[in-house]
Amino acid sequence: MSPTGEPTENVLIVGAGPTGLLLAGDLAAAGVACTVLERRDQETNNLTRAFAVHARTLEMLDARGVADDLVAVGERVDEVRLAAASGLDLSRLPGRFPFMLVVPQYETERALRERALDAGAEIVHGAEVVGLRQDAAGVDVDVRSSDGATGTRRASYVVGTDGAHSTVRDALGLPFPGQAVVRSVMLADIRLRDVPDDVLTVNTSGDGFVFLAPFRDGWYRVIAWNRRHQVPDSEPVDLGELRDVMRRAFGTDYGWRDVRWTSRFHSDERQAPTYRVGRVFLAGDAAHVHSPAGGLGMNTGLQDAANLGWKLAARLGGWAPPWLLDSYNEERHPVGRAVLRGSGTLLRIVLLEPLWLRRARSVGAWTATRVRPVARRLAGAVSGIDLAYPAPRGSHRLTGRRAPDVPLAGSPGRLYALLGDGRFVLVVGANDPAVTYLATKRWAGRVHCALAGGATRTTVLVRPDGYIAWATDETAPDRRLAAIREALGHWCGRPAVHEPRPPGNVPGGERRTGP
Repeated sequence: MSPTGEPTENVLIVGAGPTGLLLAGDLAAAGVACTVLERRDQETNNLTRAFAVHARTLEMLDARGVADDLVAVGERVDEVRLAAASGLDLSRLPGRFPFMLVVPQYETERALRERALDAGAEIVHGAEVVGLRQDAAGVDVDVRSSDGATGTRRASYVVGTDGAHSTVRDALGLPFPGQAVVRSVMLADIRLRDVPDDVLTVNTSGDGFVFLAPFRDGWYRVIAWNRRHQVPDSEPVDLGELRDVMRRAFGTDYGWRDVRWTSRFHSDERQAPTYRVGRVFLAGDAAHVHSPAGGLGMNTGLQDAANLGWKLAARLGGWAPPWLLDSYNEERHPVGRAVLRGSGTLLRIVLLEPLWLRRARSVGAWTATRVRPVARRLAGAVSGIDLAYPAPRGSHRLTGRRAPDVPLAGSPGRLYALLGDGRFVLVVGANDPAVTYLATKRWAGRVHCALAGGATRTTVLVRPDGYIAWATDETAPDRRLAAIREALGHWCGRPAVHEPRPPGNVPGGERRTGP
């Protein structure tokens, strides 16, 4: 700890899972010094539970330059099963990624870890956080290394991305209310002789459920639940039981040959009452856990990180509006609650309700997915494409919604290629030196100014996380310039104190009369 009590590090991130790694990459890319503390001495592929990367998450990863890497090692799924008899068509989703990507979590972590390290983040393994305290100026974090020695690190902010059993959350004294909804879920990595027809293979029997996902190296992860046999998580997996549940669900065990790892777990539905306490934040499973139905868990955590990273960078850069850090909890807590309810409903349809009711609901789900407007809304919700944040009354209809990856005139050619460095993007429909000067000089380093690649009358300010902060259809030059100035002041803080001399004929500048 600094002898003066001043922070010696900007941000400490506790936990090197996908959420913590994306956050570290975002902070480092924005020039913020950050360190990730990870209890494990090394990574292990067997911790993989998440396989689904949804369309909206892929767009966010695309902005960070890692989506194409993951698509190259994953498998596309154009239809997602909601129940045994129904499938949800994702191929009509807007954007570059009209599908769900099936890729092991360790591949997502690899891509995010490489990006974070390349950007300058530090990742420390064998560093277990055992306590923390905070004051008005910073946070002291007690860290025990793998050799048993304990020291204290001090930071301006701490983010707990350390999972469902979060030490950071416990140190804050926050409850984690909820319940275990499914117990004694079996996990195993198996090798199959017969390749399933579908990338994701999922089905229920009368009293069981089985899910198969590929690792793309000949091994498959099987997740199974047997209503007939509920035992504590500490009990070993009975391979005979697991094979029997597979045969009942699929009618075959696909020529199961080898097993390299087994485990049990239980699925909880829990959410912390707040994601922020002073200078400490929670994200990912440390903030919310829910059923694996729909594959929403890791995706929600990654989107937590995308929301928080640029806001912390703005605060540490000295330009964040006073309300900005509070908006993390205000925006993400309702999303976590909605995911909790949605995934819980799916789980109950598949597993927990009486058989007659599950069959009735499956018929209802099949019918719903055949009604195009309903299917479109379901696909938008599951994929995250339709997620929107609340907008003030009277705002433009686009405010708070996902920004599409619109074409831009000139390099780099599209919106998402400009996102990912912590800056806003002001997309305008026509070249205007006054607007360009305002955005890139008075708010230098905080805003890109880009010309739309097609005809439009709408001016849009896009947040660093790919959501629309503000928009206007005003075309009168003076009124539009005034509106842009007000929006930049609201979202991007006060303009730079030391402003460059404005060019001639730009509002606020002097008309040039000579060289």
